[in-house]
Amino acid sequence: MRRRGKGNGMSVDIQRLVVYLHLARASELRRRPLVRDRLLVIAAALAQVAGLSRIAALCRCKVLQSNPGHMLRRWEQMAEAVENEDFGGLLKQLIRRFPPEKAEQMLQSLNVEWKGQRAAYFNDEEYAASIWGLTAEQLARDYPLADDAAG
Repeated sequence: MRRRGKGNGMSVDIQRLVVYLHLARASELRRRPLVRDRLLVIAAALAQVAGLSRIAALCRCKVLQSNPGHMLRRWEQMAEAVENEDFGGLLKQLIRRFPPEKAEQMLQSLNVEWKGQRAAYFNDEEYAASIWGLTAEQLARDYPLADDAAG
């Protein structure tokens, strides 16, 4: 069962994901690709665990576009990566470097307004996609799930 955040309807898992996505986007805009990629790896794992496989795929692809040799290339899907011990070690290192509390403080220091935005979207996936300037339709087109082909 996911814990709900304070009055905004988002689970704590989704709140954390949103913080890391906003920070990754800000890092991209500030031309800090290494920081962006580290934050995207955390976001990819959080998205996968939260059941947002398309967002996880988006994050994974962004990392691999800028760094084709990244460890993430070893797995076709984030679902495989989050189950892997090697990836788990990398994720632990990154979370130690950017723990949730520090990530929120970093976001606040950048004056990024994100609280309350979720209410404008139909679901968590649509909201997360919007952080990268994508619609739900673009996300579904660019990152189809295996289930999409069956339906």
